Amino acid sequence: MTRKNTATIDAAAPRLTLINVYEVEAEKQADLARLLSEITEGGIRQAPGFVSVCVHSSLDGTKVVNYAQWTSKEHFDAFMQQPETREQLKRFAALAKSVSPALYRVDAIHCQG
Repeated sequence: MTRKNTATIDAAAPRLTLINVYEVEAEKQADLARLLSEITEGGIRQAPGFVSVCVHSSLDGTKVVNYAQWTSKEHFDAFMQQPETREQLKRFAALAKSVSPALYRVDAIHCQG
């Protein structure tokens, strides 16, 4: 049986959103997207407060975007303080030309239908 992955965005939910944009050489884009997915599946998703991660690759091959949701800033901060997390971030950054993380809240959602 195949498990369907879903992520939801809810402006009413008290969640923290991390959007991290990695600029990459085109030949490293797939490697970074794969590493982000593997490390998330292998451990990050079990972290307290973790909600979801979506990994996006730009069609021009120059960017990878990591869209992550956490139940609170406190959970996110605790995750970021772990030595394993810092090591993982170094591995991600080694594949990128630049990394631009920022924390967000969801203000509005507009959908068809």
